[in-house]
Amino acid sequence: MVDVDTALTAPAAAAAADVTVVSVPIDVTEEVIRLVGPHVPERGLLMDVTSVKEAPVAAMLAATRASVLGTHPMFGPSVHTLQGQRVVLCRGRGDEWADWAARTFTARGLVITETTPALHDRAMSVVQVLTHFQTQVLGLTLARLGVPLDETLRFTSPAYVLELYVAARHFAQSPELYGPIEMRNPRTGEVTRAFGDATRELAAVLASGDQARFSELFAEVGAFFGPFTSEALEQSSFLIDRIVERA
Repeated sequence: MVDVDTALTAPAAAAAADVTVVSVPIDVTEEVIRLVGPHVPERGLLMDVTSVKEAPVAAMLAATRASVLGTHPMFGPSVHTLQGQRVVLCRGRGDEWADWAARTFTARGLVITETTPALHDRAMSVVQVLTHFQTQVLGLTLARLGVPLDETLRFTSPAYVLELYVAARHFAQSPELYGPIEMRNPRTGEVTRAFGDATRELAAVLASGDQARFSELFAEVGAFFGPFTSEALEQSSFLIDRIVERA
């Protein structure tokens, strides 16, 4: 393993290894790829574990003649087991190494999703960017409303506590982690504009007291979720019951 404070340099390690994995902050991923890529043996594999895929995979393909594989583990270091955790694979060059990686991950209980870098980043614009953005908007709104958290907890419902747990968990972590995930996704602007449009539209409906329009929007979203609403109701009710039991 090579880091900023190790005697072994990244180019030297890449030249000696069969598999080189770039695992650095998103902001310097492409820089490190350009540094190590030319030193990866042509018979070897260069791969990354970054939360965006289009730019890193393109950088790897340009930096080396070795096999290239983009990966994105959909879990963090706090998980207690790899069983059932998901890893996204984006093949860049060389099926033999990609097949090896898929077999290796599967043997350890991981679930593999294969896709293209572009489709990955489109999915992550919803799974990560939209999700984190709405959590940050919720947290910022709560912080600025002037209503103490303890006061709201005196009147809380289990569903509200569940929302608070998710939001507070987000802010217990690092802004240096979440910022680049949202800023580096090529579809972030599209997502935040759509969020703003939806916010303004719904706010106008509430301000006007237009129940008919409110019901129309409610039905529109319900139709989007379809049968998933029943599953969501069942699963969230289970989580809420567990929260009540632990209270």
